[in-house]
Amino acid sequence: MRLNKFLARSGLDSRRKCDELIRSGKVLINGKIVTNFGYKVLNDDVVMCNNKYVSIEDDKVVYLLNKPRGYICTSKDTHNRNKVIDLIDTNLRLFTIGRLDRDTTGIILLTNDGDIANSLAHPKYQKEKKYYVKTKGKIEISDIKKIKNGFRLDDGTKVKAKIFQSSQLGNNYEWDIILTEGKNREIKKIFSNFGAKVTLLHRYYFAGFQLNNLNPGKYRKLSKIELNKIIK
Repeated sequence: MRLNKFLARSGLDSRRKCDELIRSGKVLINGKIVTNFGYKVLNDDVVMCNNKYVSIEDDKVVYLLNKPRGYICTSKDTHNRNKVIDLIDTNLRLFTIGRLDRDTTGIILLTNDGDIANSLAHPKYQKEKKYYVKTKGKIEISDIKKIKNGFRLDDGTKVKAKIFQSSQLGNNYEWDIILTEGKNREIKKIFSNFGAKVTLLHRYYFAGFQLNNLNPGKYRKLSKIELNKIIK
């Protein structure tokens, strides 16, 4: 098995993140640094990353969690903040498929398999992510057209989204936003670009999955049927 696939299958991280770890010289095989993604891992090879042994779990799992406000999506944190992985009672090494900001709520998927993560998170697969958004500040019709057609932020990042206004009360607006990529803080940056401030951000749909009646902080394990739909 190729080294980058081996690391992803181990649950270390997504395929792209594993490529970065290999490239940066953080992966050792039998005590030697290996930077070749295509290295074939043998059954008796001893693989380490960041001074920890790496092996492949037999079972692939995906958990669907309703992320509460105030939780971060990283696996490690030096500031002792609440992490979403700590909400799931398991001994498996999990990581999130994509991320939500600390103050963003809603659906987040966690897995121990990098290939599954890649199939759901990589932009080329165009998996839809749907958000309910509250803002302060008006956005003009011409700005809405720009968002739908795509435009560049001040930092040069190209952004594009489907956007629908659902209600208005004074200077407070409610929106439905649909993304297929989900760059870092993309929705907040989009509204800020046009002078509006996001006051609430909640993701209610991701790649065909919904929260239904799942309460904040609660989770469920995807069934084999659901898992097979992702893997196929």
